[in-house]
Amino acid sequence: MVSQSATSSLDSLVSSLQQTLDNKAWKGKILLTTSFSHEDQLLTWAVMESGLSVEMVSLDTGLLFPATLQTWKETEAHFEVSIRSLVPDKSEVDSFNQKRGLSSIYQDVGARKSCCSMRKIVPLKQACQGMEWWLTGLRKSHSENRAGMTAVEPAPEWGVQKFHPLLDWTDAQISAAVKWTGVPVNPLYKMGYSSIGCAPCTRPVLPGESPRAGRWWWEQSAKECGLHRG
Repeated sequence: MVSQSATSSLDSLVSSLQQTLDNKAWKGKILLTTSFSHEDQLLTWAVMESGLSVEMVSLDTGLLFPATLQTWKETEAHFEVSIRSLVPDKSEVDSFNQKRGLSSIYQDVGARKSCCSMRKIVPLKQACQGMEWWLTGLRKSHSENRAGMTAVEPAPEWGVQKFHPLLDWTDAQISAAVKWTGVPVNPLYKMGYSSIGCAPCTRPVLPGESPRAGRWWWEQSAKECGLHRG
């Protein structure tokens, strides 16, 4: 029963990608950003199954967990693909470290947002140039902020449309699909992490906490870095 349910969900996922994105005018103009989360691994699987021309990228912020970097390598080997690394400008990083220091993100929200901007937003905006679609693994159950999103939404500040095909998926659907597909899984999940970003900004989630409570846990915020509205 579980395998049948997973198969049905995955068939629907592949179909939704093809129905929304299968347009010759968009060939080579679809971007998939992956952090190697469960959701992003399933999207990578679905993209491969769909036959669509999609560029896969990941933000190599310079602060990723070693386990995430290892999962990156395993993912490329598993799918026999190359996932392009988006890196921050070294001079900007050096300037930030000299003037503020990485520890400033814990004392000043502005410093934290500046860090996110140079390591994530700026490199990704460059990658979005010339693209038509940005494919993400966002789900409504991640946070209150994401609960109000729609599967397809305009993102004029990025110059693309966003597509969140897993938006309405449940935890059970994700777990069953991950097991059925056999995609590589970041070992940090087994250590209590439910949303995995940069190492200095991510901790395991405690019992009863929301999935993104471990992100920027010292802040009272929407738990977003600026890549998505909130």
